[in-house]
Amino acid sequence: ANPAMMRTDAMSVCPDAVTEDELDKLSRRGTELNLADLASLDKKVPLAAEDKWIGSLDLDAFAAELKMLGKALAAQQGDADVRHLDKIVAWQRGCTALGIATMGFAPYNPLAIFALSTGVLTRWTIVAHHVCHGGFDKCETKGRYNRFKFGVGSVYRRCVDWLDWMLVEAWNVEHNQLHHYSLGEDGDPDLVERNLGNLREMPAVLAPLKYLVIAVLVVTWKWFYYAPNTFKVLSLHQMRRRDDPRLAQWSKEMQEDPCVVGSWALWWQFGKYFSNVEFFGRVLGPFFLTRFLLLPAVVAAAAAAAAAAGMLSSAPAAAASCAARSSLINLVLAELLTNAHAFLVVATNHCGDDLYRFEGHATPRSPTFFLRQVISSVNFATGDGKGGQGHLADVVDFLQGWLNYQIEH
Repeated sequence: ANPAMMRTDAMSVCPDAVTEDELDKLSRRGTELNLADLASLDKKVPLAAEDKWIGSLDLDAFAAELKMLGKALAAQQGDADVRHLDKIVAWQRGCTALGIATMGFAPYNPLAIFALSTGVLTRWTIVAHHVCHGGFDKCETKGRYNRFKFGVGSVYRRCVDWLDWMLVEAWNVEHNQLHHYSLGEDGDPDLVERNLGNLREMPAVLAPLKYLVIAVLVVTWKWFYYAPNTFKVLSLHQMRRRDDPRLAQWSKEMQEDPCVVGSWALWWQFGKYFSNVEFFGRVLGPFFLTRFLLLPAVVAAAAAAAAAAGMLSSAPAAAASCAARSSLINLVLAELLTNAHAFLVVATNHCGDDLYRFEGHATPRSPTFFLRQVISSVNFATGDGKGGQGHLADVVDFLQGWLNYQIEH
């Protein structure tokens, strides 16, 4: 891609810090991309064949059509959307319940592993993802699915609404603000090309090692990278709000570097963004304790009670031990699977050698901003492939975490 296509010095705006009216005013600003000047661009810097469309794009008309479509869709929101969300939530909860109900019978249970994995994935990518974006704020859900309440404010709300490796408040800042409003820029914390730069630049002779590292990351990335990196973003955000003097010690590049488990504990940057107690106690702790200690204990207790009542042939202690062991094995395997599943439907949305990267920043809701969402995102097969709707179409989208509509999202 020609880097000259999208240079802009427009100001950065935090979407949660301004009103809708102010954002609408921003969206009516003139485009940062002067397409009139591109008419003779072929004579100065020839565009590659795949970039020829840039010279003839009516960007302002594109943005106007997109805004009209957005208003039309917003006006259609209502009870049907809530009913559909309730159905998807029921499917997600059903997967989780099926997994918990069957995970204690035997280790390496494929049904339990798949159900547990899918329940975790869809609670994040479908339910939490769209609720935290405010997708249902204007629908009547009795406050159940409001972005300012969902999963935030207490450990209880996190456990009830969305319990995962990531802290909800941290994910809201990292994803909703930085990722979406800096898409494809160096300021995008989810820029895969930049985050894996060291790995990509390793000598070709080390290719087996590179593939091994990727294989490990695919099944561990949520707790190893995503949880600490989102918490780092939240910590930096809070430091800026209180004008923390430590920020002056770290360059912009250092602050944008990806953060993985343990990277803040190295002796030369100990406690750089947060302490071990903060991270493991507040971020990873609740999910780990609930998922890998509490759930096996509950299943073990149920197995012991069943054995005591004569429903099982083994002794209560033996039944409890077997159920706990089977549950733990299935939960660990489900964790590996849900990481891999999430990697396949999340990372691929912004990977590919035909996607554009940008050197400058675009004003939110400007024509350039809208264009970037299209040319730096990827869609996959949706629904039944024919524009139809219904349960079958929803199954296809459900298994992709509803991230196959990434451009529209």
